Amino acid sequence: MSEGRVKSGNPIQSIQVMRGLASVSVVAFHVGLIMAHVEYGGLHPFGWIEAVASRGWFGVNFFFVLSGFIIFLAHAKDIGKPRQLTTYLWRRFSRIYPAYWAFLTLFIAAAFAGVGKINFGITWGDLLSSYTLLRWVNEPSLPLKVAWTLLFEVLFYCIFAIAILNRAAGAVVLACWFVAIMISSFLLHSLDMGWMSMWNINFFFGMLAYLAYRQLPDWLGLPIGTLGIFLLVALAPRTAYESIEAQQGLPKDLLALGVPFFLILLGFALAERRHGFVPSWPLLVLGEASYAIYLVHSAAISILCQIFFRFQIGQSSPNLVFWFIFPAAVVAGVLAHFLIERPLTQLIRRGKPEGAQLAAGFR
Repeated sequence: MSEGRVKSGNPIQSIQVMRGLASVSVVAFHVGLIMAHVEYGGLHPFGWIEAVASRGWFGVNFFFVLSGFIIFLAHAKDIGKPRQLTTYLWRRFSRIYPAYWAFLTLFIAAAFAGVGKINFGITWGDLLSSYTLLRWVNEPSLPLKVAWTLLFEVLFYCIFAIAILNRAAGAVVLACWFVAIMISSFLLHSLDMGWMSMWNINFFFGMLAYLAYRQLPDWLGLPIGTLGIFLLVALAPRTAYESIEAQQGLPKDLLALGVPFFLILLGFALAERRHGFVPSWPLLVLGEASYAIYLVHSAAISILCQIFFRFQIGQSSPNLVFWFIFPAAVVAGVLAHFLIERPLTQLIRRGKPEGAQLAAGFR
């Protein structure tokens, strides 16, 4: 009934699938948003496509919940062991930065070469924040807009590192962080997009899911996962937003959405432990390529929208345009994974510290 049944180097396959689905949902969300821009023709998908795509931002919540679970699963045994800090930091660095730096640099170079627009800050604070994924200014203007989520990821990694250095100190800092988020969001009504943002609460849901995974019996998996799906469907009608700021301004909705994703993650992880799970290769590919899909999809969508607008393609059929651009953006991310991300990550990890391979299939 414990983590021991998940062997080292053998990640939970359902988590890979959930990562892929989360990335695809974000792609759908951004296709709908970018198509609607006036400079791309102001096309608006309609019907059930619009209803689903407008809630694709759920994938960001799910990514954060998954991250909290994965980091705890991969590093629970390292907590309170300062000698493991180097391995922990190397694994986090090699997962996040090399591919991100490659795509970021290509994006900036393309923008300055006239491909697209320079719609990002070029001050030292903006660029330093972009490359380090640490906030050197309050609201950095990032070239890769989706990198705002990576600022939260790296913040979580840094805070979790405290637990590796000292178990008690880590517990205190995590508890204080949780309290600060709740006070900032519900008492101060802050729209802070930094360390006190309600987005960070999803990491706690993920860590809680890991603790529950260690303790709960396997047979509860399907009931818990099913309950999570029904709860997500019930919450969906009230959660269609058009901007990050609108989402951040409604902390109750962000908090509420963490619950179904906690249940879905926990339920399907338990169910896989009981019944086994062998996903089809397309689902596994989406999971493995989820990071590259997330990083490059917005640029791919923008380029495709420009082409459709320039040649006046599909102006009277926005749903058809959506169904062309959506899979094309996903495929662009998969290609970026195989051509850039995976070779680069493999090259970087050749110099990994001893023991850094555990759970490499995760994050």
